[in-house]
Amino acid sequence: MRRVLVLVALSTPILANGPSALPAAATASHAGGRVAPETVAIKTADGEALQASFYKPGTTAPGVLLVHDAGGDRSQLDPLADRLCKQGFGVLTVDLRGHGASKSAKLDWNKLSESDRKSTWTQAPKDLDAAAKWLLEQPVIHSTSLALIGYGAGCALAVRHAKGDENVVCMVLLAPNAADYGFDVRADIQTLVGLPTFVATSKDDEGEKMALEANAFSGNPYLDIFLSPPKVATPLEDKNLPGKVLKWVSDKAMPKKGRASATSRIHR
Repeated sequence: MRRVLVLVALSTPILANGPSALPAAATASHAGGRVAPETVAIKTADGEALQASFYKPGTTAPGVLLVHDAGGDRSQLDPLADRLCKQGFGVLTVDLRGHGASKSAKLDWNKLSESDRKSTWTQAPKDLDAAAKWLLEQPVIHSTSLALIGYGAGCALAVRHAKGDENVVCMVLLAPNAADYGFDVRADIQTLVGLPTFVATSKDDEGEKMALEANAFSGNPYLDIFLSPPKVATPLEDKNLPGKVLKWVSDKAMPKKGRASATSRIHR
């Protein structure tokens, strides 16, 4: 049985061997019940230096990795990361190569041509590999329980990572596309039959169609679909979404004893 993986940008120190994180620039503080994330540096296998935020749990907990959209940065998912942390998860949000605080003089997403952006995005799975490895190596994180949350084109990276990481126990896709920067998300997701997946999208868009196709393909529906109201431009603007995601991830990554497995359904 596959395990649930939640992807969130982390901010703790990294180890010297393999993909690792540099010493943290800040430490977590617990003030007023809120945990301020630690800022950490993570090194990828091909030498890219990434900046991330680690929301350290108060006790050993499952990990969640959040992946932002192309052209965005980790701050897009800060509100969701904060909610997950308060629920008891260890959360990592990361600026992908060329984005946010991970930009460099040699690589800045905003200055790339479309062809160079596609090339850069095809290398971004290395960023997720490094971030997931770093997160699962933290003493306060369950080493075999990782949840992934992707937004926009970040969904393509989350799905691709889930294909090769047995520690992923569940996945949340916010506004996914059927294809992004050379990734065939529709085909990739159909290889993950049985992995609990939550898809937040708009009615009748390609994200909903892709999820329905995957459920039909599997013969045993495993994707839950959340439809935002028409007036909402993106799922992140839907005020009901954070609570839905929080409950769903908690049910999958922190299952209660004796709870029956969830069946696929469409929420509105």
